[in-house]
Amino acid sequence: MDVELQCRCGQIKGQIKQVSPSAVKQLVCYCEDCLKFARHLSSEGASLNQYGGSELVLAAPAKVEITEGKQQLACLRLTRKGIYRWYSQCCNTPIANTVSLKFPLVTVYQDFMPAEQVEKLANQVEHLGAVNEHQALKPLPEALLGASPRKTKFKLIVKLLGWKLTGKGKPNPFYEDSGRAKVKPSILKS
Repeated sequence: MDVELQCRCGQIKGQIKQVSPSAVKQLVCYCEDCLKFARHLSSEGASLNQYGGSELVLAAPAKVEITEGKQQLACLRLTRKGIYRWYSQCCNTPIANTVSLKFPLVTVYQDFMPAEQVEKLANQVEHLGAVNEHQALKPLPEALLGASPRKTKFKLIVKLLGWKLTGKGKPNPFYEDSGRAKVKPSILKS
């Protein structure tokens, strides 16, 4: 099954290919940086849940494809060495987070999916739980925590190693083969 991707105004489109419980995972990140990114995009209500968490889908870069509107991609970093945070310059939809070409992970924001695709995805992937839950805006109910943070991080590391060893880090829709980001990131001024 493929999951369609689209920014709010429809100029950027793409897909996550071959979604299955073993290939794609979901998690919610409550870190302060995800909150800053959402506030910068003025999309806090849309991209954050009621506890300040960003709903993310983890996929190997080779499974994510941008098919239309690549010229509308924009990127920023909160610091010079921070992660790459991708969004649409046309409508400020958060798209994904990446670390580098060498780090085989794309975390796609659920905001970059039409609602029916989010519903379709929910039944097809494993929900890993929460990360950085101690930074949530208010205490999380037990039901939202999922596995222990340590177990969640362990599962994530195992998945990343698997993707790296099996070559699923390339092609990467956000980087050139040289490792350079396809869009020069701006650095967010504090």
